[in-house]
Amino acid sequence: MKMTIEELKINNFDFLETLSQQYLLANGSFIDINLSLTQIIDDFNTLSGTRPKLRSLGIYTLISLKNIYITLNQESCLKIVDQYIHGIGWHDLQYICFLDIQHSNIYIHIIFNRVTLQGQLLDIRCLGANWQQYEILRQSCSLIIENPVHNKYLQRRFCNCCS
Repeated sequence: MKMTIEELKINNFDFLETLSQQYLLANGSFIDINLSLTQIIDDFNTLSGTRPKLRSLGIYTLISLKNIYITLNQESCLKIVDQYIHGIGWHDLQYICFLDIQHSNIYIHIIFNRVTLQGQLLDIRCLGANWQQYEILRQSCSLIIENPVHNKYLQRRFCNCCS
C-alpha cells in the first residue's frame, strides 16, 4: 500500500462546498455534520472569528491510500482517521472529514480549523507531513487492515469462526 499525506493552509472554509459536492461527508469533531453545509461553514467561521487577525483559517489535509489489497468500508476508514488524528495530537481541533472510497484506493479529505475551542492556535509552520506522521498513519492502517474483522483473508487463516 502506498500512502501520501498532503497538508495545505486555507484562507477560508468555502472549500467545504467543493468537497461536499464530490465526496461523502463522513465525520466531524466539535461540529454537527447533520447541519446544512452553510451552517457548518458558519460554525467554522464563528470559531475562527475568535482570532480576528487570523489570515489562514484552516488546514486541508489529503490522505491517499493506494493499492489497498482489501476492501475497506466507511467505518474502517473512519477508525483510521480517528487513530491518525489522535496520534498526531490534533484531536482538540474542530474538523470535518470527507471520504472517497474506491476499489483499491481511498482518499480522505479533512478540513481542520486552526483555532481550538480554548482559543489557542495551531501554528502553520508545522505543515508538511514528516516521518512521524507517516508512521502514525501506517500504524493506524495496520490496526484496521490486519484485524480479521476487516480482512477476509485473515478471517479464513486465523479465525475458527469461518469455514
